[in-house]
Amino acid sequence: MQVEALRCQSCGGALKIVSSVCQCEYCGVTNIICGETGNYIDLLNKANSLRQHCEFDKAFKVYDEILESNPPFADILWSQTLCEYGIEYVQDPVSSKYIPTLHRIKDESITASQTFIDALELCDEEQKEKLTAAAEEIYKIQKDYLNIAANERPYDVFICYKETDAETKSQTKDSAIASQLYDKLLEYGYKVFFSKVTLRDKIGIEFEPYIFAALKSATAMVVIGTKPEYFEATWVKNEWSRFLRLKEDNKDKQIFFACDKVEDLPKAFSLKQAQLLGEKGAIDNLAANIDAFVSTVKNGGVRIVSARCTNCNAIQEVDPTKEAAICTKCKKPYVVSEGISKMEIQKRKMVKCPHCGREQERNMYGCIYCHKEF
Repeated sequence: MQVEALRCQSCGGALKIVSSVCQCEYCGVTNIICGETGNYIDLLNKANSLRQHCEFDKAFKVYDEILESNPPFADILWSQTLCEYGIEYVQDPVSSKYIPTLHRIKDESITASQTFIDALELCDEEQKEKLTAAAEEIYKIQKDYLNIAANERPYDVFICYKETDAETKSQTKDSAIASQLYDKLLEYGYKVFFSKVTLRDKIGIEFEPYIFAALKSATAMVVIGTKPEYFEATWVKNEWSRFLRLKEDNKDKQIFFACDKVEDLPKAFSLKQAQLLGEKGAIDNLAANIDAFVSTVKNGGVRIVSARCTNCNAIQEVDPTKEAAICTKCKKPYVVSEGISKMEIQKRKMVKCPHCGREQERNMYGCIYCHKEF
């Protein structure tokens, strides 16, 4: 039986192994070879393939599987480091050289990563030299990305969704829902990361610094999925899984879910409540829940909402638990609940149905009179 060849961690090409340091003849990237490769070669190739396709979490688990039945190997620990920082080696169209691209920026330098440090301790001198050079190359890119991210104004909400269906290549229903939610959150006055709009002027440059800045600064994330597979899509999962890790260290962050059926949520969300998109006023309700959380965090734990003075129509922030407030503009008192209601009424967008001509509030279901979509 033919033994599977060990494949390059960068391009997936078959390696010709002559020593513990092996340069791929196809892409030129240096691979380090450790341990009894024949004992885990199939699993290693599987993990490397997953990482090359940006399935970083899945790849990390396969590397862990190798380590469970083998002593620590420098090449496995280095590969896990690449997963932590979302490293994909991409061929430069000008030089044809394979260069690292980061899909998971972290504040911590890759050279300070514990898995990288552990890998170095297991290397021989030649391997240590090659790994150090590779990490330094990645760190230079990491610093550039962090500088870009540092100049981004903080976000309030991050909308996570799948834009294009993998099979049909058409825009998903989720994209339309995300667009409606984006408009609604803008009405609340929030800065929202919505990739279709936020990254529109970033064509030809790396998106990761801007995604990282938004994930790190956003108080809330909403994950939309009208199909179970959309929640597990590579880049969708890359965003929500990173936000969940950030949430573990920051209790002021919250994640919201929107789906057609609760059963569609992935296991990581199985015990969470979700906004069912088929319910009447789903987008309004979802936006209101996000607003309630974000406004509370921004105001030190006190929930603050927008209201219109019933005397002069001025917009101001109020505590919804109070019965009355004094307008900051006209200095007259008004009932808080009436001011909030007036704000909500004026927020609603009335549209005329092109089929029957009757006006109604904009919604995602179509006309309530003739029942046709518009």
